[in-house]
Formats: sequence, C-alpha cells, structure tokens
Amino acid sequence: MQKIKYLLWILIIAVLATFIYQNNEYFMTEQSIGIDLYFFETESRALPNLIYFLGVFIIGFLVSLIVTFSYGYKKRKTIKALNEKINEDQKQIDEMESRLAALAGCGGGGMDAVNAADREKAVDAEISRA
Repeated sequence: MQKIKYLLWILIIAVLATFIYQNNEYFMTEQSIGIDLYFFETESRALPNLIYFLGVFIIGFLVSLIVTFSYGYKKRKTIKALNEKINEDQKQIDEMESRLAALAGCGGGGMDAVNAADREKAVDAEISRA
C-alpha cells in the first residue's frame, strides 16, 4: 500500500510538472495584483503567475491542515473524556459488585438481627445513591 501511495504522488507531481512545462509562457508572464477599495488602494510588484498559483495553493493547504488538526484535536479530547467516564463507571460497577458479593456471601442462616439491619441500611443507601 505504501508503494502505491508513493507511485500516486509521483504520478501527480509528473502531471503537474508536465502541465506547467506545457503552459510555461502563461505561468512565467509577470502581472501585478491591485487592490482598489474606497478608502485604500495599493498594487503589488509584478510577479510571475506561477508565484500567485503557489501562494494560493500553500494558503489553501495550510487552512485545510489547520481545520484537520482542530477536528482531530476535538476527537481526541472527546475520546479522552469518554474513556475517563468509562473508567469511573467501571470503578462504580466493581465497587457495587464487591458489595453485592459481600452481602450475598453473608446471607446464610447465622445472621443476627443487628447485622441484618446494618446490611439493609447499606443496601438502602446504595439504592438511594444510584
């Protein structure tokens, strides 16, 4: 798969190089860009069209890179928060299972009235907390 990726990039670069070479006259023609607003007017120095194309390409690439990284950052942040929630919930489940096992293990006929009342209070407290 990695070789196909490299081959694809080489093919794209070759097509772009061929396109620029065949249209060399247009890309090397120098032009200036002027901005004429009501309160502000300016004009850049004359540069080849190729420089303008590369500038727009680089700006677009940087904008897409920033958007991609911000989206990835949001995803990682959400995943981290959800994993923390899962860990907290798992701790609660483990704690409740251990309490249930302790209550179920001591449920034999040798329970006296005081221990039974204490266990009943503990179960009621767990139910009210949940």
